[in-house]
Amino acid sequence: MRLLDYIKTAPAAEPLPEEQVASSYRKFRIQVFISVYLGYAFFYLIRKNLSIALPAMMDSLNLSKTQMGVVLSLFSATYALAKLINGPLCDRSNPRYFMAFGLLGASIVSIFFGLSSSILFFGIFWIMNGYFQSMGSPIGPKTMANWFSSKERGRYYSIWNTCHNIGSFTILFLGGFIVERMGWRFGFFLPAGFCVLGALYVAWKMQDRPETVGLPPIQVYHGDVVKETVMDTNESANELFRNYVLKNPRIWLLAFSCMLIYMVRYGLGDWGVTYLTEVKHISITSGGIKSSFLELMGIPGTILAGFIADKFFPRKNLAVALIYIIGMVGAIIFIYFLPKNAGIWDGVAFGVAGFFIYGAQMVTTGLGPLALVPRRAVASAVGLTGAMSYLGTFLTSIFSGYISDHWGWNDTFMFWVASALLAFIILLPLVLKKSTKTSY
Repeated sequence: MRLLDYIKTAPAAEPLPEEQVASSYRKFRIQVFISVYLGYAFFYLIRKNLSIALPAMMDSLNLSKTQMGVVLSLFSATYALAKLINGPLCDRSNPRYFMAFGLLGASIVSIFFGLSSSILFFGIFWIMNGYFQSMGSPIGPKTMANWFSSKERGRYYSIWNTCHNIGSFTILFLGGFIVERMGWRFGFFLPAGFCVLGALYVAWKMQDRPETVGLPPIQVYHGDVVKETVMDTNESANELFRNYVLKNPRIWLLAFSCMLIYMVRYGLGDWGVTYLTEVKHISITSGGIKSSFLELMGIPGTILAGFIADKFFPRKNLAVALIYIIGMVGAIIFIYFLPKNAGIWDGVAFGVAGFFIYGAQMVTTGLGPLALVPRRAVASAVGLTGAMSYLGTFLTSIFSGYISDHWGWNDTFMFWVASALLAFIILLPLVLKKSTKTSY
């Protein structure tokens, strides 16, 4: 039997008695939410660990920022292309096994990365990590579409979207201590061990859509007006992707804006510790703690963006992204103009940047696709927006390292500001255009 036969979407189960539906829905929604939240947080333990290990790796192995920028970009390029494959594949798969397999594969690759010493093997294993990591990203939006109605997705999706902040904050906050006390290799070994346990938990607790446990679709249960929500369709993954994503011009505009926002997110996120250690002359541990506030403050920023979208912009949630992008630009400028001995203000500035960056990212990459395609094609839409997002990550990994090596941090920060402003310009017509779309 092929591997795909093990991870394909589960069939619908016999409907539960009416009196059991409400209690079962509460139980499974909590169980599924916790599973997908923790599962994706684990992915970031073996993804952002490279950011915290970069200064020590470059020092011990005599590597340049340009060389490591290429390694980072290889991850991003692979991740972007793999999302085009795994997004549609996820739409036809059982998320519990799809996500667990990806997390387990990424864990094994992280161990091999930590055993390597040459730039060639760093590139090979980080490419492999990029592929396995792409298996986790479509699960969240797909789960939100399956288990939460359009009237509540802003709140629940924004809360779920903080999972990668939790994972990134954890590794940035503790990773510096691990790297300085135990060596950079253990910055890959220890997180990988925890992620193996995380993969087992996801395979145990995660569930497919409500119909597979005998519950009605969430839109039926909540009494929403539904358009094209039947999951048991004969459309293939390629047909879903072609009909609802590739031919949707608004998805493409959204995808380009996502690309630019990710250029800022990963530019500052991947190179923040290096910037602080080089310019502020602080230790890796201190740089990791200060830059971790980028992730920590992304949590309230993301949640607030979701609540604002539900409360004030239910049909124009991309307007929230415009507001947050303005804050992004101000925060980047704030970080750059802080003096060398700014102390705690470095952490504050990174926190402000994270507040706005992750709020804008959540709205564009998460709520945007949810509103533009039927729920059976959500992962396919996220596959495209995610691919474009990580094309941005690929570009910023190369450009940020190269610009910093050859022209300095001043031009690097200008590059990030320009990316944010261009994202604002692309999103503006999407916000101003009158919406005629029926909610999915």
